[in-house]
Amino acid sequence: MCPCENYEVIAVKKKIVALALGAMMSMSVAAMAATPDAEMMSAQQVKANTWIDAMLVKNKPTESLKVMSPDFQKNVDDKKITEFYQDLVKNLGKLKGASFVSWARIPGTDQDQMLYLMSFEKEKLVRCVFFFDKKGNLHNFALTPEQQPKEKEDKKK
Repeated sequence: MCPCENYEVIAVKKKIVALALGAMMSMSVAAMAATPDAEMMSAQQVKANTWIDAMLVKNKPTESLKVMSPDFQKNVDDKKITEFYQDLVKNLGKLKGASFVSWARIPGTDQDQMLYLMSFEKEKLVRCVFFFDKKGNLHNFALTPEQQPKEKEDKKK
């Protein structure tokens, strides 16, 4: 036994640690509870991943069109989406990787936006934004290559 502490002090410290641990666990459970926004984001992420898989992994642009909203499908047919895909491959190359970055509800609108960062053979960094309507339908997307700062060449070579 340590002469500087007695059993009562140790017991009180254990109780304080147990209460703090219990409080932290209860807060994390409350933070992880499903909200309508979390459920909507999850459903939208499934659609975005399905689009990425069809368009960029399986190379089947007509399948990616099926994930889009009915309004988008009225304006874009199989021929247009195939032409878009061919331009995409020509300019960016094949997809090397993709990572989910963020989801946001756009203030003042009934739209949500989901952002992915992607890497392609010809472009190291491409921003891919998916736009969803208030019902969770994927109604548009944008792929934007980000300009990387060019490395300075050593002139002393």
